[in-house]
Amino acid sequence: MKIFLSYLTTVIILTQYSNAQTFDVTLATKLQTTIDSMKIANNIKGISASVIYPGQGMWKGVTGDSYSGLSITSDMEFGIASNTKLFTGVIALKLAQSGLISLDDSLHNWLPTFANVDSNITIRQLLNHTSGLADVNSVIGYSDSILLNPYKIYTPSQVITWVGTPLFPAGTSWSYSNTNYLLAAMIAETSTGQSYGKILHDSILTPLQLDSTFLDVYDSIIGTISHPWQVGVDKNSTPRKALNSAAWSAGGMYSTSSEMAQWYWALMNGQVLNLNSFNELTTFVGSGNYSIGLYETSILGRIIWQHGGTIWGGYNSSMMYDTTTHAVICVLTNQNPAQAFLVAKQMLQNIISFNPVGVNEISPTQKNLAIVPNPTSGNVHVKIVGEKLQSIKVYNLTGELLLEHFTNDFSIANLPNGIYFINTQTTESTFINKLIKQ
Repeated sequence: MKIFLSYLTTVIILTQYSNAQTFDVTLATKLQTTIDSMKIANNIKGISASVIYPGQGMWKGVTGDSYSGLSITSDMEFGIASNTKLFTGVIALKLAQSGLISLDDSLHNWLPTFANVDSNITIRQLLNHTSGLADVNSVIGYSDSILLNPYKIYTPSQVITWVGTPLFPAGTSWSYSNTNYLLAAMIAETSTGQSYGKILHDSILTPLQLDSTFLDVYDSIIGTISHPWQVGVDKNSTPRKALNSAAWSAGGMYSTSSEMAQWYWALMNGQVLNLNSFNELTTFVGSGNYSIGLYETSILGRIIWQHGGTIWGGYNSSMMYDTTTHAVICVLTNQNPAQAFLVAKQMLQNIISFNPVGVNEISPTQKNLAIVPNPTSGNVHVKIVGEKLQSIKVYNLTGELLLEHFTNDFSIANLPNGIYFINTQTTESTFINKLIKQ
């Protein structure tokens, strides 16, 4: 029987970052050195990166240029491309929470019939890419059509008419498709009677105070956008109305690296979704191991929830959430081809090697278990990979057994706010994790 101990530092909520914490100087130096060296090694024009580490707060770093004579700054905005999909997926989950839609609704409940789109596909199948729909971005002539008139604003209904023959019957396989997230946003509009942009602002951006994050074409641009570079050419003078209106809810958003890190942090720490919706968000399926705007992958021996994004004209993004340390990494670059993922991966290595004073080293096998959200206001989900749950016991700091459960989902709502230890017994291991109720 194996026993793994993980004594994590107290997680600080989003609103406390600005003044309450000082980021570890050694780790900050390593992160800055990493983005500087990766920029040179991979010939990247510019990088904006942010990290949130529990107990340390937020680190922000930049390197390189927007264009000759103007360096990247931490408040510059970049296209986040397919990282837009997580916002769209969360909107769908929030609408389901409110009872406006069900993830098991079929398309015919909300949308008219489109060629090559099976009206019996469910919203859930759209969100986890098991719909079988062809990716509109892969249709022959798609990019040529977009670039032919860069000033044109495309409607989602126009873009959907380009969808090709289905790849497989819905629910029988998995294939990533931007088409899915265009349709999901169209359903959001139909079910609410509001525009996708208004839903986005009202349900996510405004409550989380993400005021440098916006949906291009439909929102006014506030702040400074980094110039985008495509194969060494500055594409800032090329209008992006056609490109970003066609990308829309699947890839048309812009943000700063710090606000994207804040977004992931708030989402993973229970500030956006209830527990049932969070479980939907982190139920990964198919050959892509995809859920709703997230992939689950093993990187450097850790379970990482992540997504990347690339859009023509020069932006590349990579977001990572380490389920072991609960750290968040965001890397944005203003160049294609680019290596945002490789930069984020190297930054993850910096985080893994970081061991703050008073925090015990985390065993590599701890990657098999994650407790979310943490901190929690009551509801808890214990995610276990590759092992079968036997029991979960909740102890206070004096070692008194308070609760015992035999399912992955439970509640500590009746316990006072404070720190608890969760003893998770599986068929192969015993894990002990710190859980914070606030």
